[in-house]
Amino acid sequence: MNVAILAKVLGDRRRAIIGNSVGLVALIVWLGALFPILRESDAFVEMIERFPPEMSSVFGLDPATFLTAAGFVSTELYSLFAPLLVLIFVIGAVTSEVTAEERDGLMDMLLSTPAPRGRILLSKAVGVALSTLVLVVVLTAALLAVSPIFDMGLSVVGVLAAGVSLWLLGILFGAVALLVGSFSGRTVVAGGATGLVAVLAWFVNGFAGLYSWLEGPSAASPFTWYLEPNPLLEGFTAGHLWLAITTALLTAAAVALFLRRDIATERAVLPDTAVTRRRSRKRAPRPRAAWLLAGLFRKSLWDRRRSIWGWGGGLGLLTLVMFSAWPALAQDAEALADLITSMPREVFAMFGMSDPEAIVTPAGFISSRTYQTIGPILVIMFAVRGVSMGLTKEEHSGVLDLVLANPASRARIVATKAAAIAFSTGFVVLFPALMALVGDIQWETDLGAGRILAASAGLGLLGLFFAGLAMLIWSLGGSSFPAVRIAGVVALVTFLLNGLGSLTESLAPVRAISPFYWYFGDSPPLAKGFEPSYFLLLAGTLAMGWIAIERMRRRDIAV
Repeated sequence: MNVAILAKVLGDRRRAIIGNSVGLVALIVWLGALFPILRESDAFVEMIERFPPEMSSVFGLDPATFLTAAGFVSTELYSLFAPLLVLIFVIGAVTSEVTAEERDGLMDMLLSTPAPRGRILLSKAVGVALSTLVLVVVLTAALLAVSPIFDMGLSVVGVLAAGVSLWLLGILFGAVALLVGSFSGRTVVAGGATGLVAVLAWFVNGFAGLYSWLEGPSAASPFTWYLEPNPLLEGFTAGHLWLAITTALLTAAAVALFLRRDIATERAVLPDTAVTRRRSRKRAPRPRAAWLLAGLFRKSLWDRRRSIWGWGGGLGLLTLVMFSAWPALAQDAEALADLITSMPREVFAMFGMSDPEAIVTPAGFISSRTYQTIGPILVIMFAVRGVSMGLTKEEHSGVLDLVLANPASRARIVATKAAAIAFSTGFVVLFPALMALVGDIQWETDLGAGRILAASAGLGLLGLFFAGLAMLIWSLGGSSFPAVRIAGVVALVTFLLNGLGSLTESLAPVRAISPFYWYFGDSPPLAKGFEPSYFLLLAGTLAMGWIAIERMRRRDIAV
C-alpha cells in the first residue's frame, strides 16, 4: 500500500464523511426516540401481528421481529437509509478517485511514478474502504450510545455484526464500480452501471416475496447476504463471508483489467507515435450525436448524456416497481389501512407524509417512494450535481476561465449552463412520468395523465429549486465555498421542517417556507394536479438564478 495515496483519499473524503455522519447520527437519535412510542402502542402491536406477508417484502419488514428493537432498527435504518447513504458515498468516491482522475489526466501523472499500477489502484481502493469504515464506525458508535438511553437492549455483537455487514455491502458495490471503471475508464459508465446493479439487487431481494420467479435469483443478491439472516439478531453469519469473498474477487478482477488496459496516455501526449499513425489510417467514426457539440448548451447536455439516461432510467424502473407491487397490496388494503391508523403520525412525518391514510390508495402508495422519498432525493442530487459539474468544478479546474474567454457575455454563458441543467433535470423526471403513464394503463390505477404529469413537473421544479440555491451560493462564495453541501443541508433541514410542521402547531407557520411543503402539501403529489404552490418553486428558482447571473457579471474569477 502507498501511505501517501491512502492519506490523500481520506483527506479528499473528509467533508463527505462529516456530512453523512451528522445525518446518520440525527437519524439514529430520531429512531431511538420513536421506538418506545411504537412499542407501547397496543393497536400497533396488534396490526403488526396481522401484517400480510406479501407486504413485508416491499417494506423490508419482518413481522416476527419488528416489535423488537433489532427488528425495528433493521427495517427503519439498515434496510433503506443506511445502505442508500453508504452506497452513494462509496460509488461517488470510487468514480472520483479512479475514473475522474483518469478523465482529468491526473492518473497519467500518478502512473508516471515508480509505484506499480496495481499498488496504486489498490491503495485508492483501500483508501475508499477506510473512508467508508469511518462512516460505519460513527453509525455503529451512535447506535450503541442510543440503545441504553431509550432502553432498546441491542446486543453489542449484533450491532457490530450489522455494522460490518453494512460496510461489506458498501465496499462490494465499490468494487463493482472499480471493476466497471477499470474496464471503461468512464466516470458516468462506472457510476451508472453500479447504481443499476444495486437497484436490481435490491429489487430481487425485496420483491422475492411477491414474485416466485425471483426466489432463485434472490439467493445471489448481495442484499440477501446483507439482510438475511438479520445480523442484529444473529450476529456474524455466512452472509458476511459471501460479501467479503465477492468483494475480493471483484477487486482482483478490477486490478487485472487495470494492469492491461491502455489509458490513452500516448495518444494524449504523443499524438505522432506509430500507434496513433496506424489508427489514423482507419476511418474515424462520426459521433452519432455530433450536433450536440456545436454549442455551449448542447455541449453541457453532451457531458451529462449518460447521467441523464442512468438517473432517469433508475427513477423509471422504481416507478414501474411501485406500480407492479400495488395489485398485491390492494388485496389487503383493509389490513394496511388498520396498520396505518395504528402507527404514530411521527413515523410518516419523518418521510414527508402528513396524510398517511392516503397510502392505501394507488396515488399515495406510488407517491410514497417515487415522489415523496427516493424520487426527490435522486432528482435534487442530480440537479445540484449539475451545478457542481458545470460551474463549481469548472471554475476550480480553470475550464470556466477558458469558456469565458470566448466572445460571449458572462451572463449569457452562465444562463446557458443553467438552462442546460434545467433541461437535463426535466428530461430525467420525464422517465418516471412515462413509466407512470404506462403503469396507470397496465395496472388500471386510474391516476390520469394530468395528475401524473403535474406530479412529475413538481418533482423537477423541486430539484431545480435547490440547484438554483447551489448556484446562488456558488456565485457569492466562488468555487472554494461548499455550495453543493450547503444546498444539501438546507434540503435536509427543510424536509424535516415540513414533516415536523405537520405535527406541532408551533412549527406550522414555519412549515410554509419549506420548498417540500410547496411540493408535498398535505396530500400525495399523484393525488392532485398542478398546484399553485408549484409556482413558488418556479419563482424561487428563477429569482436565485437571476441573482447568481447578476453576481457573476461582477465577481472576479481567479485564474
